[in-house]
Amino acid sequence: MKHSESSSTKRHDLYNFETKIEYKYTLEKKKRKKVSYLLDTFFFIPKSLQINRDTYDKEQFFSDLHNRIRFKTPKMSIKDILDEKNILSPLNIINKNLVQPHISDSIDNLIQRELRILASIIKSTLKDKFQFFLNNCELLNKRKSISKLIEEYLINIEEFKNKLVEFKNKILKIQTSEELRDTFQYSDEYISLQLEMWLTKILSRLKKYLDTNTKNSIIKSIENEQSYRRNLNSRLVLEEGTDNEGFIFLEGIMKKYVQGVLYLEKKIKAPQASSLEIFYSIGAGLAMFISLFLGFFIYSNLEEYSIPFIAGAVVIYMLRDRIKDNIRGISQKAVTLYLPDKKIDIMDGFFEEKIGISKEKMYFTDFEKIPLEIIQIRKSSNKSLIENEGKPEVCIIFKKKMILLNKKINKLHTRHTDILDVTRFNIHNFLRYADDPIQKVISWKENENKLDTYSISKVYHLNIIFKLISFQGKKIKEISYQKYRIILNQKGIKKVLAVQID
Repeated sequence: MKHSESSSTKRHDLYNFETKIEYKYTLEKKKRKKVSYLLDTFFFIPKSLQINRDTYDKEQFFSDLHNRIRFKTPKMSIKDILDEKNILSPLNIINKNLVQPHISDSIDNLIQRELRILASIIKSTLKDKFQFFLNNCELLNKRKSISKLIEEYLINIEEFKNKLVEFKNKILKIQTSEELRDTFQYSDEYISLQLEMWLTKILSRLKKYLDTNTKNSIIKSIENEQSYRRNLNSRLVLEEGTDNEGFIFLEGIMKKYVQGVLYLEKKIKAPQASSLEIFYSIGAGLAMFISLFLGFFIYSNLEEYSIPFIAGAVVIYMLRDRIKDNIRGISQKAVTLYLPDKKIDIMDGFFEEKIGISKEKMYFTDFEKIPLEIIQIRKSSNKSLIENEGKPEVCIIFKKKMILLNKKINKLHTRHTDILDVTRFNIHNFLRYADDPIQKVISWKENENKLDTYSISKVYHLNIIFKLISFQGKKIKEISYQKYRIILNQKGIKKVLAVQID
């Protein structure tokens, strides 16, 4: 039973947890016209929360589910970005297009896109590098002075910043759109903020490992970034004596704008609705045909306005409605059983091309119908055989089939490879019937020889199991699993735990 390393789940805020599923784009997959995945998500919900078929329907589920699909940020170090021979470097692509004698609308859009990709790559590479320093500081310090490593990296950063200044001067000298100038400023400020944020973390957490010169270099770099943004009249500067509301607001806008270049658009369809309309029309037509056929039969064989004639007409009318209702009921069951709740075309907004398809379906299921390996994974963390009886659960299954059109992705993209499926789920509706988060219990306190009141935290465990199947053609290539436990109370999510699968 393989444990998946290509996904993660974490607490996002009080009511939301976020899951990331990574669809890796290997050389083998690149050769195929398309690749497909099937993701089954099993929600094991305590029965005491009263979430069931009667209290929680598909509309509520999809309302609680917020999904985004995007390309994973391309991996590129600062040295790679500065390498003039690297044709994939956003800096080189921007530079190549800035020397054009005329900046057309298409080139203008391309430069804007590359600036946003550049800012996204810088954010990612700073995070990777500085997180590496933070996580391995002791080991790095034994092999080589961590101060020296950071000093070397600061030189790379300074070289990159100088390159940005060159581009800024070029953009100001040539005739470009106001939107391109704004894009450069947004990207520039965002990069400056990321540099300050990570340098501040390094200074704060590695203070005891750094020599005086390195500390001073870091402080100087931080002050330079702050001063740089002040000179731009940027709102991305923290001020004393204020609530800095504008700072967090603008940071959120910039983050969404810069990283939005990696996100894919979705065109949502409701296949069940269109199919039901067809079946309903067929049902109405069939009911009308039968009623007319029987009507002509009665008209031909019974005396007009006689009691049998009138009784037959009433029966035909009743029969027509029953036929129509029965066909509606059968159609609804068949459509719900065989068609997805949602079908989504995944679009590349920049090229306006469809590069994938997603099909989604949600339903409650009985425990007898849950696959045996999922039941085993669910029970694997139980501490005793009878524990399962003491915590009855209901199960929701959310199925998602993802088809990626490799041929189109290869044609349109050279840097973008892996795709991230980011899902945020809101558990607020699960808490309507939750008990008070703190309960009081009186117990005997032996060491003080008296009764005392104790506080007990009332929590619920929402267990989630992911089963990801990747296909090679129509054959199953790989199956992986991951299990998480969402610990929550009436006030929201307390924490999210990754549970080891044996």
